[in-house]
Amino acid sequence: MLGTWLANRLRDRGDEVFVITRNTSPGDFELTWTMSRGVADVRRVEGADAVINLIGAPIADRPWTKMRRRVIRESRIDATRVIMSSLQRLDAPPRTYLGAGHLGFYGDRGDTILDENDSIGEGFLAELADDWEKAHFAAAEGIGARGAVLRMAVSLAPTGGVFPLMLQPFRVGMGGWLGDGKQYLPWIGIRDTVAAFEFLLDREDQHGIFNGCVPEPTRQKDWAKALGRAIDKPVLRNAPKWALRGALGELANHLFLASIRAVPGRLQRAGFRFQDTDAEATFRWLVHHFENPEEGTGRHRPTRRRGGARIGR
Repeated sequence: MLGTWLANRLRDRGDEVFVITRNTSPGDFELTWTMSRGVADVRRVEGADAVINLIGAPIADRPWTKMRRRVIRESRIDATRVIMSSLQRLDAPPRTYLGAGHLGFYGDRGDTILDENDSIGEGFLAELADDWEKAHFAAAEGIGARGAVLRMAVSLAPTGGVFPLMLQPFRVGMGGWLGDGKQYLPWIGIRDTVAAFEFLLDREDQHGIFNGCVPEPTRQKDWAKALGRAIDKPVLRNAPKWALRGALGELANHLFLASIRAVPGRLQRAGFRFQDTDAEATFRWLVHHFENPEEGTGRHRPTRRRGGARIGR
């Protein structure tokens, strides 16, 4: 979902975008890759300006069994190493490397305000996020590129990801907050997610870790009620902690019940301006574009033209 929006944004401004994909019948601007062989025909992106690494299996779609944890880790860390080893074969590899990270790095920290200077938390998700970031920066160093990682919150888009799934129960009056709803939920709209990657892509003076979330963190109960107001449905119930833990195990504790009061300090200090900061207004925009899918494809009017190629997933 994110890759589609980001690729559309870059193409509309005049960039040439190649997509690294598992598709065995790649299109004109696609490169096939496998864990065993790396990126096929990698010479096609000789001299690319940047690589944007969004790779990774979904984290929240099923319980974290031993096998699922292995898939989640390998799809991020091992896959990053494989793809970067292919790019190292280029005579002129990308000069900029951008990677997707996860705000689960901080773990459950209650009401503590968290910025990029705060330490790692506890649990599988925090360890995964930390190892993923290390893999990103090792890859950037391996190809001699400037490296930056957007430590991402839940990214809300009308065309995929979590929003269409969460909208359905709210529409039939079954939506609600999770647990007691007091936990802080980091989130970001898709327009700001794409804009943040574009900002880091263009700003050659920016490197390191950046939190990708709205400036004012939202408590989970307030967030759920904002969605209810956006669709004119009352939100009067919650999903108890015991039910979430029973259905999802450790995933519930670290992803749905954890409180992560993160703020995007480095992005703001660098001059980035967010577009979607109010939960209710953002939900209204999302609902409108969900109901009018022809308007929600992530297409934008071209604003300028740049040379070179971008590589995403």
